[in-house]
Amino acid sequence: MRFGTWYPVSVALRDGTPGIFWIEDPEAPPVFPVTVGMGQTDDMTRASYWRMFTSEYGTQTYFDEHVRGWMNLPRPGHA
Repeated sequence: MRFGTWYPVSVALRDGTPGIFWIEDPEAPPVFPVTVGMGQTDDMTRASYWRMFTSEYGTQTYFDEHVRGWMNLPRPGHA
């Protein structure tokens, strides 16, 4: 698979659109630092966070300081 350009988390989509994320968390490092997730916003507090999907642990929550970059998911036939 050919990866494109990594973008800063400050310009990541936070509307629930899935993307590929480069995660870095020294306290709870993922098995693979690159994973699929989506941005979400808490309805009550309006705080935004990233929900990452893993096969071993289900979903995990990360905040901006753990995201080193992101990119769109590749479109079918464009990998």
